[in-house]
Amino acid sequence: MPALVLCSLIPAIVHAQPPQAEIDAAIQRGVAFLKNTPDYGRSGLNAFVAYTLLKTGESPDSPYIQNCVKNILADHNQKNEKGEIIYQPGRDYNYCAGVQLMVLEAIDPEKYQTEIQTTVDFLIRTQHSTGSWYYPGNNPHNGDTSITQYAILGLWAAERAGVQCPTAVWDKAARWHLTTQLRDGGFGYHPASPSEATAKHTMGVAGTGSLYVISLMLYPEGKPRTADNPQTGSIRKKRFGFLEKVELAEKPVGNEKNLITKPNIPLSAIENAKSKGGDWVIRNYNIRNPTGWPIYYLYGLERIAALADAKKLGPHDWYADGAQQLLTTQRDDGSWYGVGNISPSTCLAIIFLSKATGKTLHRKYQPEPVGSGLLAGGRGLPKNLAEVQMRNGKVESKSLSGDLTELLAQLEDPANADLEATQESLIETITLGDREKLIQQKERVLKLIDARSPDVRRTAIWALARTNDFTVAPRLIDALKDPDLGVRIEARNGLCTLSRKIRGLGMPEDPLADAPENLDEKERIQIVNQWSDETAKRWQKWYNSIKPFEEIFNLYEVLNQLPASK
Repeated sequence: MPALVLCSLIPAIVHAQPPQAEIDAAIQRGVAFLKNTPDYGRSGLNAFVAYTLLKTGESPDSPYIQNCVKNILADHNQKNEKGEIIYQPGRDYNYCAGVQLMVLEAIDPEKYQTEIQTTVDFLIRTQHSTGSWYYPGNNPHNGDTSITQYAILGLWAAERAGVQCPTAVWDKAARWHLTTQLRDGGFGYHPASPSEATAKHTMGVAGTGSLYVISLMLYPEGKPRTADNPQTGSIRKKRFGFLEKVELAEKPVGNEKNLITKPNIPLSAIENAKSKGGDWVIRNYNIRNPTGWPIYYLYGLERIAALADAKKLGPHDWYADGAQQLLTTQRDDGSWYGVGNISPSTCLAIIFLSKATGKTLHRKYQPEPVGSGLLAGGRGLPKNLAEVQMRNGKVESKSLSGDLTELLAQLEDPANADLEATQESLIETITLGDREKLIQQKERVLKLIDARSPDVRRTAIWALARTNDFTVAPRLIDALKDPDLGVRIEARNGLCTLSRKIRGLGMPEDPLADAPENLDEKERIQIVNQWSDETAKRWQKWYNSIKPFEEIFNLYEVLNQLPASK
């Protein structure tokens, strides 16, 4: 491979956000999977499904949501040993209570004010003296970072609904996070258990996200919360110094009748912990193989980014990377597997793709233009289309129809095409249109694999992978040796899409993802070539096992299978 190809290696690695049409389609398939179960009963999953559907635009008045609400209200009509009506959440206990608050706030805070207050009172009673939340029972513990996260999310929803939570509750939660945060900024699952106290990706985002919420509750607009200064949900932008001494021993709360009091934990301490947690999340960013529950981790990233009002986490485009991973790993029935928990993982995936926390905070991010990245089995094209759009010193934009014949004609003559608009229209046409029409145009698309422009070659590979025609696999395998790395990656991901083997036969998507930054050009090219050779070898072996009979039974292969003559 010529050394100059390296110039095309680096930009091609940049991931762009998958097309919104494909993201929307994935969400719709996930929603359909969740609705295949008509009733989740009295459980935390019932509330979680309801919250997920609400964040995708489901009407609160829909029969499905109303059935979920019926199950939630059933928890408010339980009876204790004395026959008194009490609130008792179903399975999942504090998890359940926290998510139920999120649902009721999202549906109608005024209508369900009584139920919200009752659930808040329950969570206040179940908060441990250390400031954490845990499972029911009297087993010795020092809290659970995950359960505590959902209690905090629920109480935050209640505050948005107008039901105030005592400052003392938030103060204790802040102190617990400050005392259990690890020195490097991470968080463990169960701080009191040596085997579960080490840092995990999932707990890192959970603990850091909780710190962001706590700071909103105790210091809205960066000022101590008072009865006249309730939280507003906004984020303070000013950075604080971290030199103020923090007293972690709990102080007497004082007059319990006054719910809103001056916080005991200084803002500088919380800001310091947030900064440490955020740095840990960025340093340990890992979309593909996080420790813990992978999709739970993605939801935590979404929440931190929304609370921090950050389009990127450090150098990482968290949404583009996460959406890419989720579109690659969605199963045929619309679900996501996670770690054995299919329905909760599906909820978490949809919540991430829907940017649920961003909607709660009314964040409005402009996604990368669709033309800057074609989805390829979960990967986007790089944003190097500017020159193609320029004509006579002007950037031209053409409104294209969804006619596949016209779109292919545009790609066949890229010098006269608005490539970005063509790609965008092609994505929507193939994703939402009739696949039979694409199959009818297969021969034209195949010719585009030999186009001079790598962008056109990538576009052709993306389209061929969606024909569901296994006979195109050899052309995709050949493209694994294309001079442009972007085309190679597109081919690998196209084979994943075509074969439904989302793990890529064990080969990573990006050969340089884990390469040290100080490698020279020759070493990088060597890594890429080794990746290409091994990837092509594995996919060829796969294709040999499934290729049509007429390809298998040919004279050349028969002769090569005969024993050599003596």
